[in-house]
Amino acid sequence: MSDDVSYLRFPHLHEDLLCFVAEDDLWVAPLAAEGERPGRAWRITADRTRAGHPRFSPDGTRIAYTSWRSLDPEIHLAPVAGGPSRRLTYWGSTDTRVCGWTPDPGDAAQILAVSSHNQPFSYFSWAYSVPTDGSPGGKLPWGPVTDIAIADIGDERRTLLLTGTPPHEPAAWKRYRGGAMGRLWLHGERLLPDIGGHLDTPMFVGGRIAFLSDHEGVGNLYSCRPDGTDLRRHTDHDAFYARHAASDGRRVVYQCAGGLWLVDDLETPDAVPRKLEVRLGGPRSGRRTYQVPASSHVDAVSVDETGRASAVSVRGSLYWLTHRDGPARTISDTPGVRVRLPEMLGSGGQVAYVTDAEGEDAVEIAQLPRASGDRPARRLAWGRIGRVQELVSDPDGERLAIATHDGRLLLLDTGEETSTGEPAELIRSVNGPVRDLAFSPDGAWLTWSHPGIGRSLRKIKLARIGGPGEPVIVDVTNGRFEDENPVFTGDGRYLAFLSWRGFDPVYDVHTGDLSFPLGCRPYLVPLSSATPSPFALLPDGRPAAGGLDPVDSAEAGMTEGSTVTVEFEGLQSRVTPFPVSASKYSALAPVSGGGLVWLRWPISGALGETFANPADMSGRPTLEHFNIAKAKKTELVGHLDWFEVSGDASRLVVMDDGELRAVPATEPGDNDSTVFLDLRRILHEVDPAAEWRQAYDEAGRITRSYFWEPDMCGIDWQGVLDQYRPLVERVATPDEFADLLREVLGELGTSHAYVSPARRNEGPPHYQRAIGLLGANFACRDGDWTLLRILPGDSSDSKARSPLAGTGIREGAVLTHVDGRPVDPVAGPYPLLAAAGGTTVELTFRPAEGGGRPRRIAIVPLIDERPLRYQDWVAKRREVVRELSGGRCGYLHIPDMGGSGWAQFNRDLRMEVSRPALIVDVRGNAGGHISELVVEKLTRTILGWDLTRDAQPVSYASNAPRGPVVALADEATSSDGDMITAAFRLLKLGPVVGQRTWGGVVGMTGRHRLGDGTVITVPMNAAWFDTYGWSVENHGVEPDLEVLRTPLDWAEGRYAVLDDAVRTALDLLAAHPPATPPTYDTAPDRRRPPLPPR
Repeated sequence: MSDDVSYLRFPHLHEDLLCFVAEDDLWVAPLAAEGERPGRAWRITADRTRAGHPRFSPDGTRIAYTSWRSLDPEIHLAPVAGGPSRRLTYWGSTDTRVCGWTPDPGDAAQILAVSSHNQPFSYFSWAYSVPTDGSPGGKLPWGPVTDIAIADIGDERRTLLLTGTPPHEPAAWKRYRGGAMGRLWLHGERLLPDIGGHLDTPMFVGGRIAFLSDHEGVGNLYSCRPDGTDLRRHTDHDAFYARHAASDGRRVVYQCAGGLWLVDDLETPDAVPRKLEVRLGGPRSGRRTYQVPASSHVDAVSVDETGRASAVSVRGSLYWLTHRDGPARTISDTPGVRVRLPEMLGSGGQVAYVTDAEGEDAVEIAQLPRASGDRPARRLAWGRIGRVQELVSDPDGERLAIATHDGRLLLLDTGEETSTGEPAELIRSVNGPVRDLAFSPDGAWLTWSHPGIGRSLRKIKLARIGGPGEPVIVDVTNGRFEDENPVFTGDGRYLAFLSWRGFDPVYDVHTGDLSFPLGCRPYLVPLSSATPSPFALLPDGRPAAGGLDPVDSAEAGMTEGSTVTVEFEGLQSRVTPFPVSASKYSALAPVSGGGLVWLRWPISGALGETFANPADMSGRPTLEHFNIAKAKKTELVGHLDWFEVSGDASRLVVMDDGELRAVPATEPGDNDSTVFLDLRRILHEVDPAAEWRQAYDEAGRITRSYFWEPDMCGIDWQGVLDQYRPLVERVATPDEFADLLREVLGELGTSHAYVSPARRNEGPPHYQRAIGLLGANFACRDGDWTLLRILPGDSSDSKARSPLAGTGIREGAVLTHVDGRPVDPVAGPYPLLAAAGGTTVELTFRPAEGGGRPRRIAIVPLIDERPLRYQDWVAKRREVVRELSGGRCGYLHIPDMGGSGWAQFNRDLRMEVSRPALIVDVRGNAGGHISELVVEKLTRTILGWDLTRDAQPVSYASNAPRGPVVALADEATSSDGDMITAAFRLLKLGPVVGQRTWGGVVGMTGRHRLGDGTVITVPMNAAWFDTYGWSVENHGVEPDLEVLRTPLDWAEGRYAVLDDAVRTALDLLAAHPPATPPTYDTAPDRRRPPLPPR
């Protein structure tokens, strides 16, 4: 392998050795002097599994690193001289990371790491010291920290901490200036509080404190003296960020643009870093081609006219597959080209699809494979159709309707002789893309769902596109509701659509509020006033919803394929609902016989607790058929993922958990009528290098198309893509490619630009199961693992219950065996529970001293105990607030602005607002979309009281705060958490106490899956506020009272922020007493008055 071709990350060094991560393995290389050719690097691991943050031990004999070989990242230890690595932790936390070592000699040295293990929030990472003997290690007392370094300076051991940073590194959001830029602490004293940059990787280097910062616009290496003076910049990167710096105490090595750099000297002001030459050996297996199972990578299916074959899109390529037998034949399979949205063109033996072969989207029309030979595909409309979101053909395959990302609805002639290749614009939306395109059976009409103002209103439009003259467009519905998925019935007499227009309110059982969870059902529109509604009461006494007799249909002369006639007058007044129950419907489609099929989804809570098993969040839909002539509904398939309809509407191809099968469209399939499609016939080979090139360019186009500001906020986006594109040739694993895209999207300088890799590891998947968690705290006492505390949980949250609760095991009992295997006195029970999450295990306990014989119990360990620890955390904070306020302050914590946050808010709202003052804690709020609902509750004002005899008065409005409200916020209050904090201040609901918030209010809508499977998000929706303007983004919301809980406060048990919040609330309470109900002393006198004299 030639030099300088790999994507090198996470470096560290010891004497003349350099370690780093490349190709999902840990490597060590000799550190060559400047100008010398380096020796060849060798692998320390051969896992082909994501790894990160390796650190040499102080004596250089071992390397501690983070490995994703298990389901969650854990700490592993590998010998430099060779040999197997050892797993040291069994934490089951998603953010475990090695930071370094304690400066102790030999085996006394312990690994320094951060993890949110046993914490209520994922952002709540604490520092740990982990021995190398396999014992679990101990939590350090400094509170939540992002990074830690420990060094002996003189005769004193000193600790360097980084706190208050976001979950993303600086390069993933470049020039971030929100509230989570980070705080440096040296032995309890804060350094450089006003530096104004995003800080990362603090290090002791010689007599200085080194770190990465982008306060001058680009991430570079800086250092200062231990007292914070003499700030210096040591690198001068002006395009790519310096990342993942590490030190051996004398030198600093870091990553930049896929290469490694070394700074030998921080004392000399004009010292220049040098790029390290690294020579890897090996085949770069991550870039070699390999086959994938088609069943796991089906993107889309388009079924032919007869329902006997389909065009199947597999990972960006297109294949022709007969349903019963025969080989799969290739329609389009060019490495580095992605094919999307296949659409059969009638019965003419052609298929259309979207291709990016020339960069921008174009429509390509290909002949289906024939034994007589293939004809070349025709490419149309390149560069003139934006990013295509939907592609639909008319029944004869002569015309395509195209919905683009920018709201245009285009028509494209597909005829080989008649097509000019130029699309014609039918209409343009000013409220986002149109969707749900559908042609009439005769191809002369086109219908679609057209967006209205806001994000939920849509109307059904209909256009006459056939015949002489210009197209005529009419509104089928008036846009008052969310109308979607319009289709013509097969006989052309009706237009059906789905609509969220049901207003049958359901009472909230907790607060008495009303909502509309059952608002959707299908609706039918007779296209002519002469066409009777099949659901109407007819003059001859036929009952309502009795349907039409087949003889009536024949007399009317309406058969499939007839000319469609639309009577515009009174069209909206002819809308009538189907006689089916309101529910949640999607994927409405016409089938043969004039009927319809649709998907009906289960109505469930946002947290999934409506299902019998709360861990099952799938909630897959049911496929149903509705016979309009008989007004009869039939279930076709019980559970599935999605389906497609054949050209003649007689067959359906159903995708069910990776399995395709063809079934009848009008009746349940049986063994004779169901055909299973053998996808093993599709032999698809992946070329990773070509895929990554295509996915890189596609990510650039998607970002350009959907970014919230049309001019990209002044960013030269093409220049950014050109700058990073050469690095694509270095990547060799999905995680490396995702890392590169994070850097690219980081140039947007905007929140909510995320990247998820196509898969975690370059190599084959390991057997991975979740670690089993017991919802309890244990400690080792003289070799016995003793139960200290069973977390109490909360009975209103099904996920917040310890498996040990209710088993009769008491605190003080000793856990001796797991599934009959003895608990190791050093490592404890955790290795025995490494893959036990969600499965039944047997635990053996020895009761506390003198408690009798050992007991065996069977339990199911938790996969995630964070909800349990969260409820425990909230209960403790509420107890602190009660104690500090003398019971006068209520306390609510809102963990996010989604379903779980709304549940938590309402779980305790009624109790907590009944106290004179209220503290609303949104620290660590992970964002979402329901801040408006929370604000509506908190802005309620008590206008009066409802008095009932022998009961306490109830306020009107109900559940309104009785007195002052104080909000708590911090740097982890993010996204919609930023917005509720801004609303708190703008509405003057009360003072905000704490720290400036995260500052990320340019939100995303949906996720985009690239050709290789990588998923990206694009910042699409920017929030603007009175007073703040655009400034909440990348700055956050300032508190009224800035209060910080320092590492020393954590170590000494001081609740600094809660103290000040309670004090503020009590001061406000003294100045503004709470609302109080009247007494009966002022009740009206209803006695009969005396009769006055005449």
